[in-house]
Amino acid sequence: MQTYKSKTIVERKEELDRLTEQLKKGVITYVESDQYKEILNNMERFHDYSVGNSILIGLQKPEATYVASYTTWKKFNRNIQKGEKGIAIFSPMHYYVEKQKERIDPETGQTILDSQGNKITETIREKKLGYKVSHVFDVSQTVQIPGRKEYQFSPVTELNESVDSFDELFRAIEKISPVPVSFEIIKSGAKGYYSSMDSKIVIQEGMSESQTIKTLIHEVAHSYLHGNEMPDNMNLSFYVAECSEFHSLGEFYNNLTLDEAIQKYKNIPSERMNGIKEIGCTLYKDGEWLGELPLVQGNKIQIDLINTIKPFAESFDVQKAVMDLRKEFADDGFSLRSTRELQAESVAYIVCKHLGIDTDQYSFGYVGSWMKDEDQLLENLNAIKSCGEEIITKVDQSIRDGIQDKYGIHSHEDMANRLDAFMKDFDLYEYRDQEIYKGSNYDQTLSCLRKGDTKGIEKTLKEIVSEGRDDHFVSEAKELMKCVQTFHQEKSVEFSKLAQKRGMKH
Repeated sequence: MQTYKSKTIVERKEELDRLTEQLKKGVITYVESDQYKEILNNMERFHDYSVGNSILIGLQKPEATYVASYTTWKKFNRNIQKGEKGIAIFSPMHYYVEKQKERIDPETGQTILDSQGNKITETIREKKLGYKVSHVFDVSQTVQIPGRKEYQFSPVTELNESVDSFDELFRAIEKISPVPVSFEIIKSGAKGYYSSMDSKIVIQEGMSESQTIKTLIHEVAHSYLHGNEMPDNMNLSFYVAECSEFHSLGEFYNNLTLDEAIQKYKNIPSERMNGIKEIGCTLYKDGEWLGELPLVQGNKIQIDLINTIKPFAESFDVQKAVMDLRKEFADDGFSLRSTRELQAESVAYIVCKHLGIDTDQYSFGYVGSWMKDEDQLLENLNAIKSCGEEIITKVDQSIRDGIQDKYGIHSHEDMANRLDAFMKDFDLYEYRDQEIYKGSNYDQTLSCLRKGDTKGIEKTLKEIVSEGRDDHFVSEAKELMKCVQTFHQEKSVEFSKLAQKRGMKH
């Protein structure tokens, strides 16, 4: 048996420094290549761990699915296999620091002096938060202890598979949106947009079901992340200049709407131009001029220039203006580098992955080419992780509520009554033969539902479906199975509660 030697304080610090350096290098490796999606995949798989730890787990064991500490695996009746190496992560720890503090008179608020006029001090212990290196193991590194209860650690897919149609999933997501959702023909060709000023989400008509769901999640993410960022007293207007370099040369118009600006721009005759003509925007706050920025010069949208001025690049109104301008002009070949867009698209990717919606078409490009450093990326990833978890939790609950509403089931008792009545209709005599006392089958079913342990109930219903004796009973069994799955609580939920105590927030 391997023996472990206690590490010195110096060794522990060196180990912590090495792991921190590994995290930084790992983040840089991800973002300087087209592997940003791998970070999001790790965050989706290890959502109970911090962003930093989920990245470290992915770096050290890319194939990992469920990870936990040695003691947690023991609680789930599993041993670590001989020779397996732990996955290093950060774990929080508290420690105390002694410091001298002047003694204060509670009545006067003044420092107490001794007979010599010197300040009296006292020693206090101050609690501090630090981090240490701990180790976790993937389920593939463990083995079941013979003769003990076996827990299942498989991805939770049943609930998502039970969503029959696009309509059900759309309604479940729409229900959690903080603003109204509508369909319109967006002339710019944009898939959708979120308007903080108008408090609404608009989705392009006529898209595929998959693209509609992806776009809705993206815009809902915007409303969660950025709904309150832009103050109501910020507004945008547009101008047109015949000469982009010197606005005093030739025609100049300001305080225009975008449609007015496009028309004025087109009306300036090309044969008498005093320079390169321009459409620009001006940002105001409380009526005070904050700045202006060219949007179109020489019939091209200047996206690369827009990217350099963050308040404009991050403005929803500027982003919408760029979408509308694309109906009339080509761009310079660049994409808007909006942190908001990166956040919303990343959240949409994580949520779609959770819902089992195809994510192959998601592309984030080379994020590292415009993120300043790994600290900025980690800061954004924490916001993405938090928002993704919130939306996933709410959508899952919304799906459950939708299924239960559809079949008129609103409580454990409702579900137990429906199952009890169904089993009596299906095979009354066999069902009664299984009773220990009158009503015991109902009591047992209700107990399982309350515990969230529905595997046995689902197994019975699946057997009825597979037998296919009667189309009526098969159809009802399928419906009941969908409802039962909404009461199911995976063992991974309990597992998560144990696991989430670990993790470093960066």
